[in-house]
This record gives sequence, structure tokens and C-alpha cells, in this order.
Amino acid sequence: MSKVTVECDCNASIAEAHECFQCGIPITGKPIKYRVEGKEEDFCCFGCYLIYKTTGLKGDEGTAVAFLGKFGFGYFLAMLVFMLSTYLYGAHFTPDDPQAKMFTNFIKYIILILATPVMILLGIPILRNAVSGGRINLNTDTLIAVGAFSAYFLSVYSVFTDKPSIYFETATMILVLVTFGRYLETSSRAKASNFMKRLMELSPEKATVIRDDQEIEIPRNEIKVGDILKVVPGEKIPADGIVIEGQGHVDESLLTGESKPVLKNIGDEIFTGTINIDGAFKIKVNKPSEDWALNRFINLMKEIRASKAPINRITDTIAAYFLPVVILLALGSFMYWYYQEGFEKALIVSMSVLLISCPCAFSIGAPLALWIGLGEAMREGIIIKGADVLEKLSSVKHIFFDKTGTITEKNMVVTYVKAIDEDILKIVCALEKNSEHPLGKSFVSYCLKKGIDCDCKVENFKVHFGYGIEGIVDGNEVYVGSKKYMEKLGLNIPEELRTIEERAEEEGQVVVFIGLNKKVAGIVLFSQKIKDEAPIVFKALKKLKIKFAVLTGDTPYFAKVIKEKLGIEEVKAGLLPEDKLKILSEEKKKGKVVAMVGDGINDAPALAKADIGVAMGCGTDITRESANISLLGDDLRKIPLMIILAKKVKKIIYTNMFWAFIYNIIGLGLALMGKLNPIFAALAMVLSSAFVIANSIRVKNW
Repeated sequence: MSKVTVECDCNASIAEAHECFQCGIPITGKPIKYRVEGKEEDFCCFGCYLIYKTTGLKGDEGTAVAFLGKFGFGYFLAMLVFMLSTYLYGAHFTPDDPQAKMFTNFIKYIILILATPVMILLGIPILRNAVSGGRINLNTDTLIAVGAFSAYFLSVYSVFTDKPSIYFETATMILVLVTFGRYLETSSRAKASNFMKRLMELSPEKATVIRDDQEIEIPRNEIKVGDILKVVPGEKIPADGIVIEGQGHVDESLLTGESKPVLKNIGDEIFTGTINIDGAFKIKVNKPSEDWALNRFINLMKEIRASKAPINRITDTIAAYFLPVVILLALGSFMYWYYQEGFEKALIVSMSVLLISCPCAFSIGAPLALWIGLGEAMREGIIIKGADVLEKLSSVKHIFFDKTGTITEKNMVVTYVKAIDEDILKIVCALEKNSEHPLGKSFVSYCLKKGIDCDCKVENFKVHFGYGIEGIVDGNEVYVGSKKYMEKLGLNIPEELRTIEERAEEEGQVVVFIGLNKKVAGIVLFSQKIKDEAPIVFKALKKLKIKFAVLTGDTPYFAKVIKEKLGIEEVKAGLLPEDKLKILSEEKKKGKVVAMVGDGINDAPALAKADIGVAMGCGTDITRESANISLLGDDLRKIPLMIILAKKVKKIIYTNMFWAFIYNIIGLGLALMGKLNPIFAALAMVLSSAFVIANSIRVKNW
């Protein structure tokens, strides 16, 4: 099979996606822009900007220890305001005491002095987001700003006119609780992006480059194509390149999913971010930094994180319509209570309506669970290319598996070779060196171990999916493939080779014929071992009530072996690529969500046809466009794992949505009846967000 390199257009997508300056999460909608140190930066939400403004730091630092700085000061003042306000409420019981009245007036001014810094520190940033660009923005910050500043200015007016309507504690506590809720949201988002940060930290900051026979230490971003890098044992590889000197083992587990160290020799490709265990290498950089495997991986991750699931878009739409409805309800309640009990009661009720109806919990319920779910999948070496894919994965009803390299070991063993002469093996080996098929790689490995020279000139190399390969090698027409391929070419198989083929098929071996200059000139047999984890995987899928089947181009003999060893009821053998497409189409017509699991190259059409295409053993080639999901390793157990994760995420999202909806309905009803104080409304809003965040974090317990 020909070597196919498929690249995703990550750069185009990333160019359009903005990344939050504070938490690092990609912004799927229009970003909020603010000037930071003279430069305009993008923020995903005002909560992130608020946290940055109150701490001066970004990322985990800005959402953890440093948060106790400015916010802690605001919280301290708000608590003093709250405690002194309780004295004012008690003073109403001694209205005729002149000394008590004088002290009460003094306390009012003290409360005003204490409350004002809180309004400036925590309230002004919210007000700026509510009113920016010369217009009033219709968002949750507008609701909060109206409620908090209405209470504050009414209280200021009451202090200077000696009125009893003092609500400083309401204004300040609203801001404290809202800011704390934003902190919880931002902190959870920052933690959801931790995996991305760890990826970025894999590549070393500096590298040792050899220039003019001298070793120079340079920053990573100054590495150029053609540079010779020196890497000693224990160091991380600073760039993608080719080993030109040295030998040793390299840990590629994060990029390829392979837990065992990989032996690297001269001529082997090596990747940035991997760890040199015991070799002393000289590496020649062979590609620009944007094409390094780790950087392509990071770009793909950003593209994935920027995607939105259908349920996410639904919640965004509901939130957009929800705000105007809430404002109308607040105005209606204000007018009703104004005529019933006057201005103060009307103001309190309308503030409660505004605060209890902030759709924060509703807005973060879906994306947060999805972000955490995608992050957990990445940690397991499961690259799910989009939140929409993760959501669809939870509804899969039927999974089809390719056989070779999927439920059988990727590396097959050549058990028997019969050819006219050894020169034929040399020619076939040269042709197979151009193939990506596991059989081709196994044959090349066999020839190299036998010391067979495979350096022949190959021209006009072609792949015939489901049949075999062909090419011109040193002027000879060479065909390598199945019995069907030989018959398609009109080549007669000698009786001796037919006998060998029949016996091999009965034993469950894979048979490959060699055609040379219009004649069948040889036969190669391969043994294939079913993966040890395969029985466990199919047992797990049965428990999940998911149907499964194996689709293979092999003969019915090996299909029978699979049925007996794995207890699979449905094994379809002797299939061509177009046959697999037909089976997938028929199943999709039944209205079922169908998944196809293969190697991502040989099965590219089938993976593209299925609702969910899963490519196994991608290693550093994670950008195969035919697959919705790429598995870095060859571990089949990741199939039921990713389905369990998807179902868990879906369940948590619907729990979040249900809670947020019920909470808003009950809270709104109490607020409209005048049974909910604004402080308790703000507290309820924070508790609702806290519940959604805590529930979303449960995804990690899958």
C-alpha cells in the first residue's frame, strides 16, 4: 500500500479561534476584548477578565493563591459592612434616643466609606462589561450591575438625606458572591485546560546546537531546519529530526501511546518532547517547527477544544432569549410591587429577580463537562476530534471492526515463503517498502532479518484497496496481493501453490501471492494472533448493549476462527472496500449511530462513511482526516472506555441542564412573590454554579 500522509488544516481553524488570555480555553463565539498592559487581549467571559483584574495574574496562578489578594480585601470590607448593617437594623428599636441616633448616623457614614472600595474594586469591572463601546450590553453582568449599583446609590442617597433605606450590605455581598462564583467558573476552566499546558511544557526551552564545530545553547524558537542538535541521556528531544549519530532508547509514550521505550538508530525519525533515556544522539532537524509532531498535536487539541456540541449551541440559544425575558419580568415585578408597597419593596424584588435569573449555571453546564471529558480522553490517548463527536459517541448502537491490526496484532509473522528464486524476494521487498499495510511491513522486516537487499528501483507504485499492490521494480512488472487480485489480473495460480493456499487457510493463516511479469511466481504465508484484550473488549461491549461485527477481506476460514475464539456472532469475510461501505450504509439507514474501527489508512473510506470513525495506532500521525477519533496506541480496550466516558459526560450534562432549569424556575417564582432577599438570591446563584461545577468534575471519576 502506498504511504499516505494526510494533514488537517489546523492552522486555518486556529487562526479563527481566539484563546482566552486568562484560562487558555479556546473561544468559540465572539471574544470579549480588554486592554492588558497596553495590548488588547481576548477573554472568553467577563469572569476571566474579572479574575485577572482582581489578581493581576493569569492561568492557575491567577485563579488560586493570588485570588486571595484583592478579592480577600473586598470580602473583608463587605463583611464589616454586613456586621455594621446589623447594628442599623437594631437601632430601629430605639428611634427616640438622641445619642443612639447620632451614633447611628456616624455608623452610616462608616458603612459608606467601607462599601465604596468594594464597589470600585469588584463592581466597576462588572459595570464596564455591562456598559462598553458606548452602549448597554445585554448580558448577565448588566443584570448584576443594575441590581448592585441600584442598591448602592439608593443607600448613598439615604445616608445624605437621613432616610432609613440603607442597603450597602446587599450591594457589597452581591458583588462578593458573584465574584466568588466567577472565580469558581474560571478556576474550573483553567483546570480543564491543564492537559494542554502540560503538552506545551513537554518541549525543552533550550537546545544544544552544533555550529562551526562548536556546541552552542540556543532558545527553542531559534532552531532552524538543517541544524545539528546534540541530545544527551535524560534530556528531552528539542525538535523533530533524523538521527545522524548515536543509538539509544526514547520514551515516546505521550505521543504514540507506546509504553515501551523505542530503540532509535541512525536514519530513524525522532520527535520533540520525547525523552532520551540512554542514548547520545546527534539529530538533524528536517522540518520547520510548525510541522513538528508535538506542535501539530497541540494545534489539533486547540481545534478540538474550540468545537461546540449541538447541546452546547442549544444552551447558548436559550441563554440569549432568557435574558430579555428576565429583564421584562424584573420591570413587571418592579411596577407591580411599586404600586403595592412602594419603591423600596419594588427595588428589592426586582433585584432578586435579576440576580436569581442569571443563567451562569445553565451556560457552563454543557461546555464544562465536555471540556473535562475531552481532557480525560486525551490523557488516555484517545483523541476525540470535537465536542460534537463526543456527544454523538454516547449514542453509538453498532460498532464494526476491521480485522488486520485491529482485533489481530499489527505485526504479523511470515511463516512460509515459496518463490522461483531469491531474487523475487528482493524485488517484492523493494515494492513492499512503499506500503503502509501491516503485511507489507512484516514482509520487509522478514527480508531484512534474512539479509536480503531490498534497494531496488521502484516505479509506478500503485495501491488497489482490498486487492494488493503493483509496481515496476528493476524493469519487472510485480504484483503482490490476494487470490482475488491474481484472478482479476487473469493470472493462473499453479496447482502446487493452490494446495499450499488451501492448507494455510484451514489453519487460519493469511495468504499472499506474488505475480511477476504476467505469471504467479510465489506465495507468502502469514500467521496472525488475536489480541489478548479482544475477548475482554467484546464482553464489555455486550454489557454496554452495543452490537458489534467484524468486517474482513480474509477468507471464511479465518472468519470461522474468529467466531470460535471470540464468540462473535457476526463476522463478514471476503469483503472488498466497497462491500464494507454498503454494509455501513444499510445499517445507517436503520437510524442507528454506527462506528467503524480500523487503522485509519487501509480503512479510510469506511471510517469516513461511518458516523464515528476510529483510527487505531495513529502514533504521531494524529491528523488522519478519515477518522473522528484517533487512538495513539493499539490497545483495543480504549473502545469501550471511550464509550463509557461519552455516556458519563452526556448524563452529567443533562443533570446540569435539569438542575439549572429547575433552580431558575423555583427561584424566579419565589423572587416574583417577594419571598427572596437579594443577598440570598446572589448566594443561590453561586450555589447553583458550584453544584454544576462539582457535578461536571465527576466526569473524572469515570
